[in-house]
Amino acid sequence: MELSQAIISGAFGIGVAIVTWLLAGLRELGVSKREARKQKQEKLESLYAKTISQLEMLIRLTESRDSYDQIKRELSDNNGMLRLLASAEVNSQLEKTSVLIYRWSTLYRKGAPKKTGGGMAMITSEDSKYSQEAKDLYPEVNKAIVELIDLMKIHIAEFDKA
Repeated sequence: MELSQAIISGAFGIGVAIVTWLLAGLRELGVSKREARKQKQEKLESLYAKTISQLEMLIRLTESRDSYDQIKRELSDNNGMLRLLASAEVNSQLEKTSVLIYRWSTLYRKGAPKKTGGGMAMITSEDSKYSQEAKDLYPEVNKAIVELIDLMKIHIAEFDKA
């Protein structure tokens, strides 16, 4: 009798240990999945913030007629990360936004007064035409950026729901 009770007690103890081990493993798995999701969300937030900053920098560089050389490499690296991590909707809107910014910046620079010697600038009637086209296109550029930011916010919020 004592032997059978000892066997039952031992089996029960082993069973409890196994169940505890399995539950701890499942809990750890859940924690690690949540942690991985949180890390991806933080990476996306950082990437999206950097993207917004770069778009604003492009606009400022265009308006000041500075060179894009200082930001070219950053843009390429950032676009590569976006292609890998961003949602299809964000990438699609980014493409539309990039095309609009390119059109706007080209018109803006064509319409800017041409620098001549001695700190002087010359404005031609052709410049005014391009300048007005750039001015007309700017609200569309701004709207595209706002839509892009909204899509980024939606994508980030999906991590909170999961």
